[in-house]
Amino acid sequence: METILRSEEMAEIARICLIPVRHHSPACAFHVKKVIGEWKPDAVLVEGPDNANAMIPVMVHGDTRAPFAIYYAYHDKAGKISGQQEHYKCYYPFLDYSPELVALREAHRNMTCVSFIDLSYGDILYASHVNCREGQERSGNPESMETYNDDYLLTRNAYITRLCEKTGMRSFEEFWEKYFELNGMDEDSDVWFSHLNTYCALARENTPETELEMEGCLARERHMAARIVQKVQGGCRRVLVVTGGFHTPGLRELLSAEKWQETAAYAKSIGQYVPHEDESVYLMPYTMEAADALNGYASGMPYTGFYQKIWDGIASQVQKPYEEAVLDMIVSSGKELRKQEGYLSTYDEICAWQMAQGLCSLRGKPQPGAYELQDAVLSSYVKGEYNIASDMPVRILRQLMTGTGSGALCTQADVPPIVLDFEKQCSQFGIRTNTTLEKEVVFSIFSSKKHRQMSMFFHRLVFLKTPFAVRVKGPDLQRRVDRNLVREVWKYKYHAQVYAALIDVSVYGATVEDAVMGIVEEQLGRDIGADSAALLLTQVFEMGMESQLDKVYGAVQDAILQDADFYSVADALKSLLMMEELGVLYESRMEFGALLRQGVRKLLTLLSGIARIRDEKLDESMEALKLLYRITGRKDYETEREDFFEALERMQGDTQIHAGLNGCIHGILYGGGRESAHEVGMVCKGYLTGTREQLLQTAVFFRGLFFAARDLLLIEKELLGMMDSFLGEVSEDEFMELLPQLRMAFAYFTPSETDKIAGRAAAFHQKRREDIMEREEILPEWFSYGKRLDAYVWDRMSRAYPEG
Repeated sequence: METILRSEEMAEIARICLIPVRHHSPACAFHVKKVIGEWKPDAVLVEGPDNANAMIPVMVHGDTRAPFAIYYAYHDKAGKISGQQEHYKCYYPFLDYSPELVALREAHRNMTCVSFIDLSYGDILYASHVNCREGQERSGNPESMETYNDDYLLTRNAYITRLCEKTGMRSFEEFWEKYFELNGMDEDSDVWFSHLNTYCALARENTPETELEMEGCLARERHMAARIVQKVQGGCRRVLVVTGGFHTPGLRELLSAEKWQETAAYAKSIGQYVPHEDESVYLMPYTMEAADALNGYASGMPYTGFYQKIWDGIASQVQKPYEEAVLDMIVSSGKELRKQEGYLSTYDEICAWQMAQGLCSLRGKPQPGAYELQDAVLSSYVKGEYNIASDMPVRILRQLMTGTGSGALCTQADVPPIVLDFEKQCSQFGIRTNTTLEKEVVFSIFSSKKHRQMSMFFHRLVFLKTPFAVRVKGPDLQRRVDRNLVREVWKYKYHAQVYAALIDVSVYGATVEDAVMGIVEEQLGRDIGADSAALLLTQVFEMGMESQLDKVYGAVQDAILQDADFYSVADALKSLLMMEELGVLYESRMEFGALLRQGVRKLLTLLSGIARIRDEKLDESMEALKLLYRITGRKDYETEREDFFEALERMQGDTQIHAGLNGCIHGILYGGGRESAHEVGMVCKGYLTGTREQLLQTAVFFRGLFFAARDLLLIEKELLGMMDSFLGEVSEDEFMELLPQLRMAFAYFTPSETDKIAGRAAAFHQKRREDIMEREEILPEWFSYGKRLDAYVWDRMSRAYPEG
């Protein structure tokens, strides 16, 4: 193997030309395209997982539109990464100006052999994890690795920080744009790659060897070098290799004369770290928003929409693509700002353009770039102080610089059927998936059949944990709230994670409905309580999955029989009652009567076990008793009603029964005609005249009593007199201790009822309403509050009417 370099600047080793790139860099893409056209290689090798080579024909197809991504999912069934057998996933996005995609397209156009040469995602995870166990802690956990590329190694270390300081740049991104993007448009490719090689070598030298090991870099480079050797040994005379610039120095060393034989020996025995049958690889549409580095994508450059305009300008042979893009975005953001705020003038736009040009000259740049654009808009469009109330211009510009476009795949792409079903249903319902802008829709779910179908579709996607649609308003059956609402308000937004989530659940079925059925059946196979089973039934009911109702109904039936948890069965009963009441509205054919009766009978058998509850269980227990009282009040529940009352009477015999629960039981028995008001009053008297401990339990007893029968206090004057006497007997410290429970007890009354009770209580002390509310003296705390209120009103009035 010859080791004489044809061009040191391009790091060509004999018949191998190593091209360093930065992911999603228009300048890199521009020079890669030039080099391929000039050098005319026999083979083009690209950094990328070698188990995705079958997807290259789709990636370079004329009908495939960027952005798109290779999506990797690895299920660690063999426990290679951890003992948890977890699921891992990542994305490898491609934009029109990604150097890797440009290399693939150019190779295809020139009918040159092209392939990926890197480790698969699972193998990278394994290499990173093994080195992490053997060395120190890894800076980026393999469990959280969701991007395939490692461009971030080019952008962070002490050398880069110092470099930005010396050049007066605010960030690495600004440094990169000035010295590589803006200057790179007019430089010869040899010179430009010479600069990039130097920068990459220095970044590599300032990265510790241990970090390279723990990031999996060394394992990846050994694998890529072996693939390059295989290609050379296979007869290719001119091999062009496109990889992330951070790997170029490592590959140069492995392909040197000193290391060639060692690399060739490794190439004969390339193996795999993880079972490849546990890996899934798909091509999927991606979005500009998801590919933006500022939105969490760890590799590549920010402002995808802005640099797409730069690339379009380069492709159109615009003389100054940056100037044109900056001017276009100044005008576009101004137009949008006028539409939303209405205050911006054409003069402001002229000032912004002049500011961008002036900053460009001041900073020694050939054209204004992304950072001159941002500074110009901030200084010219934001009036006054820049804060959350005045940041609309910056937010609008940020959205424009990110872009809202999404990609598409050609018909030859291997797309999971569930994704096709999702797209088909979206098309049928008129739901847009070709933009990342958030949309809001309102469904009249009980008066429009189409709206009900769309609601069911959205509910199914939520059940599949697909981050596509979110309900912001409407009846929530799972939490049993807002049941009186007749409309649903949803917000939906397409992004790359939607596609990925659908791929993840594609193992359960070929359509959205089939996947839901598969997951429902999987959950039915687990050991779940009555509450979880009823929740699943509610979800199926809400999704309109009539075919699954019978199966889940049977599971709820079995769960109720086997569940010995009173609160779990009570929660299930609430859900069943709700679904029975809403069955007609939701056009459900399911009958819940038998299941309700079974749940009531099971609760009655468990009732005696909750007599000595903890304080935190009081509300839940009282709600359950009230639910039983409500259901057993039906005409065909006479037997259960009698059993319910008898169970409550037995619970009263427990001397350690919780006072609040005891009050609730007496209230229910009073409401059911099993106790008179006098009998309830005698129980109250027992608390009041008993031990001090019983006296302090009186407030809790009243809380339970008023929860179930608050009308007692309005009807029985003797009971109100008892309360008045009770409050007069306790000390101030005891009253403060009782106050929280008393507040909760009286919270069950309406304002008019509270006022009526207060009037009667005042009468016990020969006071009228006027005597209490109309005071001659002013309490200190009242005066202080009034003073603060006056100051507040004066301040607001002064602001509203400064000249008044």
